[in-house]
Amino acid sequence: MTMNDPFEDRLRAAFAAAQPADDDAEDFVKKVQGRLARPDRRRALVLGGAGSTGSAVAGTQLEGFFSNPDLLPTDGIMGQVFTYTSPEMLAAGVLALMIAGFAVVVPKNLYAG
Repeated sequence: MTMNDPFEDRLRAAFAAAQPADDDAEDFVKKVQGRLARPDRRRALVLGGAGSTGSAVAGTQLEGFFSNPDLLPTDGIMGQVFTYTSPEMLAAGVLALMIAGFAVVVPKNLYAG
């Protein structure tokens, strides 16, 4: 590229035209600070819903996992838990833990700041 490139001239002119005035900069800063002050609840709900949906899909797979005797422990307390509870009950327990995790994490992230 040369110093007198027409593209460079158009690019400089575009940047000069897009550069905000000082008044616009102050308004922009106020607008951004206002957005930071109030959290976006819609985003938290969408992310929470997506996470809950993923947890539900994973939960549907847990029953099959807990039904496989080769993968389950046979000794100790965990062996007793797996012996006396049904696969459905184990899957429901894991789902309850996942939902409780979302109930703890999402509000902290939503209202942090």
